[in-house]
Amino acid sequence: MTPETRPSTDITTTSPRRTAVVDLGSNTFRLVVFERVTGGGHRLVDEFRETVRLSAGSASGRLTDEAIERAGRTASAYARFCRAAGIEDIVAIATSAIREADNGDEALAAIQSGGLRARIVDAREEARLGYLGAVNSTTLADGHILDVGGGSAQVTRVQGRRMVATLSEPLGAVRMTEAYFADGRIRSGRRAKLADHVRAALGGHDWLDDDGGRLVGIGGSVRTLASMAARREDDPLRLVHGRCLRATQIEDLLAEMSDVDPAKRYRIAGLKHDRADIMPAAAVVIHAVMEAVGAEEIEVCGQGLREGALWAHLYPDDPVIDGVRRHWVENLAVLHGADRAHAERVARLAGQIYEGAAAAGLQEPDDQERSLLWAAAQLHDIGTSIDYHDHHKHSQYLVMSAGLPGHDLRELTLIGRLVRSHRKRLPGNGSDPHMTKSDVDLVRRLAACLRIAEQLERDRAGTIHAVDVTREKKALELIVHSAGDASLALWAAARETDAVQAAFGCELRLASAD
Repeated sequence: MTPETRPSTDITTTSPRRTAVVDLGSNTFRLVVFERVTGGGHRLVDEFRETVRLSAGSASGRLTDEAIERAGRTASAYARFCRAAGIEDIVAIATSAIREADNGDEALAAIQSGGLRARIVDAREEARLGYLGAVNSTTLADGHILDVGGGSAQVTRVQGRRMVATLSEPLGAVRMTEAYFADGRIRSGRRAKLADHVRAALGGHDWLDDDGGRLVGIGGSVRTLASMAARREDDPLRLVHGRCLRATQIEDLLAEMSDVDPAKRYRIAGLKHDRADIMPAAAVVIHAVMEAVGAEEIEVCGQGLREGALWAHLYPDDPVIDGVRRHWVENLAVLHGADRAHAERVARLAGQIYEGAAAAGLQEPDDQERSLLWAAAQLHDIGTSIDYHDHHKHSQYLVMSAGLPGHDLRELTLIGRLVRSHRKRLPGNGSDPHMTKSDVDLVRRLAACLRIAEQLERDRAGTIHAVDVTREKKALELIVHSAGDASLALWAAARETDAVQAAFGCELRLASAD
């Protein structure tokens, strides 16, 4: 059961195995280290973040001496880290603050003086890297991508998963804060003037229409708003990737930030101290862009320019992933040493049981359900990387903690529930903020398919290679096809009678075709 095509770009273990990406942004300098592991997977293994405020005080068109000194000092520290850690594969990119400054060459020289080999990317390349990060971690096919940085804001149009147009305007959070909220007070009149300024800046781009559609947000500003929203709603799932923010939510967060004394704004849950002063301006810009493109909500993406730089560096000829959901499920499975052959067999058998139950009239077949069941089958045993005992609970924890790019929070929650339900206790009636009432029954149905498939694959030897499903009155009958003795599989699967009864209201009967 393969809901999507296999990715055309598999991450391999070609040397070097670690790559450092340094994002020399207008507000923040960030160094991230990615590691590629045996079996074809990658993960973030280290990170440094420093608020440099490179664009602060640059209204005259020149970076201040203090900002350049901060930039050079931070870049030097990053270079020393890479040397100490033995990381030679380094991608360091400078964006709008240095690119647009009259003395940007001085800033670049200060950065390079400490040994960090950095380059300046133009506005289109900056947008392209952000686009790669977003399109390779979401299912965005048609719509827009928004990145509000410290110095500029980029909006990119995507059609057929390809970047077709982009704009970059000096609407960054640091710049707009200095221009409209320099005293820290967020007055309604200044907010309105900033919103008008954003609309005017965007008005000259004919391709940026207000016909609605999907809008994906990348960068620290939109992630901070998502974190604030999660805390405000007391959501136990604090992941920001895949979270959607409505325009009304952003308005509420902006009102909360505006009403608080500037010196105490950082106390708002989810708002980092070093972003407390610039987030009101960022929220106004994001809200205005949503209005400009006619988007009712913005989908928050946890990946962006840095991840896009990694893809472009490793795969310059073909950096766009085909089959985003499948890629990230397989990536997580590889990182935790899953028995891929066993998982594939469980996925195949679970899929056959699912289709058979649908053909028998016990459920309506649905592509999203097929995708969720496949993902859960691939990941059901990853918890054994922690410990075999209670590994179903560990598997859920790993899924929920790591996240699965390409899946929204509801889908992530459902996959987590399914991997936990593949053994021991049957799924309960408990709900979740990201689940609907009907999702409880969905989990029971998919869990029944997964549990039976797991038991049929109990010997992990592929003895059972196919299942035929029929419905006989009040019984779901499974006829298994085997390459050997099927008695162990039949004995193990027979213990899932309660799961079938709970899911489909039927008894479970098993027999061998041989």
